[in-house]
Amino acid sequence: MPTKKVSRSGTGTRMPRPVARGLLHMRRAGRRVHLPPMPDLPSQFNRVKRVVSLSRNPNLEGITPEAALHSRRNFRLGVTNGVVLTLVDGLISPGIVLALFINRLGGSNLLVGLLPAIASAGWFLPQIFIAPRIQGLPYVMFWYRRTAVSRVTCMLLLTLATITLGATPALLLLAFFVLYTIFALSGGISGLPWLEMVSKMIPPRRRGTFFSLRSFWGSVLAVLASGLLAAFLSEKLTGLKFPLNFAALFAVVTILVAIGYGSWMVTREPKAAIAAPPITLRALLKRGVELVRTEREYRAFMVVRILLSLASVADPFYAVFAKVVLGAPVEIVGLYVAASSGAALASNFLWGPLGNRASNRTLMASTVVSVALVPISALIIPTFDAVAPHAVVNTAFALVFVFAGLAAGSARILNNNMLLTIAPAAERATYIGFLNTVLGLVILVPPLGGALVDIVGFTALFVLSLLLAAAAMIATTRMGVKRD
Repeated sequence: MPTKKVSRSGTGTRMPRPVARGLLHMRRAGRRVHLPPMPDLPSQFNRVKRVVSLSRNPNLEGITPEAALHSRRNFRLGVTNGVVLTLVDGLISPGIVLALFINRLGGSNLLVGLLPAIASAGWFLPQIFIAPRIQGLPYVMFWYRRTAVSRVTCMLLLTLATITLGATPALLLLAFFVLYTIFALSGGISGLPWLEMVSKMIPPRRRGTFFSLRSFWGSVLAVLASGLLAAFLSEKLTGLKFPLNFAALFAVVTILVAIGYGSWMVTREPKAAIAAPPITLRALLKRGVELVRTEREYRAFMVVRILLSLASVADPFYAVFAKVVLGAPVEIVGLYVAASSGAALASNFLWGPLGNRASNRTLMASTVVSVALVPISALIIPTFDAVAPHAVVNTAFALVFVFAGLAAGSARILNNNMLLTIAPAAERATYIGFLNTVLGLVILVPPLGGALVDIVGFTALFVLSLLLAAAAMIATTRMGVKRD
């Protein structure tokens, strides 16, 4: 039996020495052990409550709860990404600015016609090789990051090449086409992962608005920047002689490309809701051919897109036509870019609501009409040269670029929106990759427009573009009249 002893405090029974030592060690150990804090149950409850409320929001239908949590942030960053890159497209438009750059370097019409082909084929062709690599992946952002570095590097090297190789136009032409081709191919590699992320982040009911806002604010900035563009291109305003004026333009574009890609890279990519099985390149091609045979909507959409791609045969020659045939001064390019960007800006009020509600047939028919108006106006306006001053005709020729901007706005907002509507989530990479590869092969035909200009002239080329747009309108009748 333990003996009772009076404690030092004067009362009670003193504990046995082994027990007291054990309690002392426990107290010391407790001071050294840091227990994890209790979970903040109210904040966890609010998070669950927010997910439940978001899932009931009809504007967020079609995406996962994880994507819904970050939908506002991703939406804003995605719009910022599109705004900046739309501005880039306006500043280095292949059909206007870069066409004049090649013309000033002494490049042939064939090289001028090659510009939009490189831009389009670079976007479309790589996707057939990327589709098998990303199908079945829960996350695809790392593909986008790689191409961002490549595109910024290409623009930086192009700026340096324009400064250092200005005295040797042949070398500068070679450097330009090599770097611009890599720049375009990098964009194509990122295209399919980007669309895959858009399909996960942006709800179907908001995609029309999403693409519309990207185009709208990008066009606003392009219109505001048209004066700056004119200052760069006009040697009188800035004092920079050719090609240093273009070098300054390319330097600005390098910064903008870095900002545009960076804004998308900080979005929060959700995990894919449907894990599609991986697919080989051979199986993808086989499946794509099968879809063309069996899926009427997909087949009709592909035929119309092919015809519209062929109708772009005249796109790079409208600005060259104004300079060579109509005698327009170089600085009028600022007006043409402003007209194109302003029309793309205004078109958002039309294409955005249509993209959210209209049928695929209505959307595509509207696109075809806007494309057809470009060669129509290019054929009609020069006929007034006999009765009106040259300056008036040159200014009126901006209407061609107004319709071109309308068509470009339609392509940016509607084509991707329709494709995401047609392609099921489980095979989205297959649908998009196969279609874009076919379009990439078709787009290699329009560079022959440069040879046609040398043989038959500008007018015959514009007529050919109009006939191809008419054929595309006939093909739209095979598309569905209901919204999928």
